[in-house]
Amino acid sequence: MKNDQFLFIGPRTKKDNPMETGGVIVLFENLLNYCEKHSFCYDVIDTNKSNYNNKFIAYFSIIYKIFRNTSKYSHISLHGTAKDFIYLAPFVIFSGLLLKKSVSLRKFAGNFNKIYNDSSILKKLFIRMTLQHSSANFFETKYLVDFFKIYNRNTYWFPNVRNKTNIKTDTTYRKRFIFIGAINEEKGIEVLCQASNMLPKEYTIDLYGKLNKPFSLEYFQNYNVNYKGTLSSEEVLKVMANYDVLLLPSYREGYPGAIIEAFSVGLPVIATTLSSIKEMVDTNCGMLIKPGDFNALKDTIISFNQDNYSRYRSHAIKQFENFDSEVQTSMFFKKIEKVTQT
Repeated sequence: MKNDQFLFIGPRTKKDNPMETGGVIVLFENLLNYCEKHSFCYDVIDTNKSNYNNKFIAYFSIIYKIFRNTSKYSHISLHGTAKDFIYLAPFVIFSGLLLKKSVSLRKFAGNFNKIYNDSSILKKLFIRMTLQHSSANFFETKYLVDFFKIYNRNTYWFPNVRNKTNIKTDTTYRKRFIFIGAINEEKGIEVLCQASNMLPKEYTIDLYGKLNKPFSLEYFQNYNVNYKGTLSSEEVLKVMANYDVLLLPSYREGYPGAIIEAFSVGLPVIATTLSSIKEMVDTNCGMLIKPGDFNALKDTIISFNQDNYSRYRSHAIKQFENFDSEVQTSMFFKKIEKVTQT
């Protein structure tokens, strides 16, 4: 398989600000790093519109490159968001069919079933036809695999992944809790703040991420939390290793990279009972609460202690195996090889 010629279509790191990397960029770059490591033959069409002069030029430039380059490669693989699936995937599929190339589609994030259900009849038809004519489809969550498998039996799970780390963490429970992510209402920051004021003062809750309205430095002064600014991707794991538990009381999520990163350094997780989160966090490696329940969040934080902490830590490390980039990316290529040879 590695001797085949691959054309990958997905978002590259921002040229003008490499430090500003979203989750989809991290995942796509991980895939390319795997190909470099294992000496795959490949080329890339960048779909990150920030790397073009403007969005209008970007869209038509990407489509032009798809049709111009498809003939040169054995397999075409689109890695994208819902918008990419709707506005780019049909062109990828059409060019693949026209030139008799195998095509795979990988959807980032976990809300595509809702987008599909809320779409017009015509848009639903385009989505179904796109999925049906792909050689293989990959979704980030298992519930999306179940939802869309009726349109193509070659529909598989390719979760959010991260690379294994050798960073060591302190196994002593110190009542140190961390949140990493966008600081906005969707992440349950208000709930986290309310819960913080109900905790004894010896608890530490530190927040890392980009500030979004209505949150500000002044806002956090009224709560028992500390806003610590933003982190580069290289800093995340080293910082996480200084804490005991990850907090993520979100109202909406796909497969959060922060949870996988927490597992990789042995941090158990307190998160919410969203469909995607329940696929990641079980009662051995963390605890789940209903979104918006700050009393439950407070009680769950307090429920961690030195007696049960080591058990949660060991299970968190084991849970990371399901999201190991090396393992899952290898399975991705094996599945492509299987469907293209049948």
